[in-house]
Amino acid sequence: MNKQVIIDIVKNIFTYRGYYISSSEICDLLAEKDDEHFLIKYEKDPNYNNIRYFSNMVKRYGKGIVISDSFDEKIRILALDNGLTLWDRSELEMQIGRAVLAGALEKHEERPAQKEEEGDFSSGQEPPDGPQIREYKKTIKVMLRSVPVNIGKQDALSIAEAKIGAPKSQSLKFIPVWYYSYSFDVQKKYKSKIVDLTGEGEGYIHAITGENFFNKYRDIKENILMPTQNYQIKEPFIQKKDAAGKALNSIIREHTKEVRLNEMIGDTIVFENKIFAPDPSEINIKLDLLYVPFWEIKGKREVIDINGYDGHIMAIKLYNDAELV
Repeated sequence: MNKQVIIDIVKNIFTYRGYYISSSEICDLLAEKDDEHFLIKYEKDPNYNNIRYFSNMVKRYGKGIVISDSFDEKIRILALDNGLTLWDRSELEMQIGRAVLAGALEKHEERPAQKEEEGDFSSGQEPPDGPQIREYKKTIKVMLRSVPVNIGKQDALSIAEAKIGAPKSQSLKFIPVWYYSYSFDVQKKYKSKIVDLTGEGEGYIHAITGENFFNKYRDIKENILMPTQNYQIKEPFIQKKDAAGKALNSIIREHTKEVRLNEMIGDTIVFENKIFAPDPSEINIKLDLLYVPFWEIKGKREVIDINGYDGHIMAIKLYNDAELV
């Protein structure tokens, strides 16, 4: 990809979203709005050294986005661990599509459109003459430990339309998760061998479905702005004690190692495969209840759930007038 072309495109995307764009010695673009600061850098050949260097610089100033044609899995893991966001070719195409579609939707609003700021909310209602998305600007501050809504109304609509067609309605849901961090420093001894099992990380247990996800959430807030209409705060179904057990099981599976050992017996080398895993008592874990915003958007036949923090599609389900199926 041509670097200058990509930088110009990204500049237009962030300008459209209301960010002030400037240059910096440590990145190609600096996008700023209110208290948000995005350091954006294009890397033709992303590697351990330039990703690590950029992440260290980003931690001092704000959030970082690295753009390249593609990233290998090790670089993705390194970037995630250091709080960076990666835009490969497919992600860049999606971001461009969102911006273009959002602009088209704005131009065809039946009433004068206000430029959307990140964090705007909306409520879908269907008047007698057909489906229409109505926007509500009024918000209230609620004491709710949550991550911010980074994906605004227009971006959510753009993502949904590409997957399920024209949206009929949408609502914002706050889903509870048991967010955890863990660490352990364990060495297992077997005969004359010592196997290092040191590990750390973060993840969450979905407090309704019980699913485990290894993921990091940043910018956790103790209160959040939400619309005065058409939002839901779901109650946890999985309790903290059960969530801790599920998390420990997932952590142990994640850090279990199968090691091939060898030992000289007389003149013969004997090989042996041995499995090593940390014990639950050896893992330090901390869990807290956290709410994650999700956009639920209904199309003609399907409903899509979109993570309002990072834009990931969590589920697409069929539904009828009575219930989801």
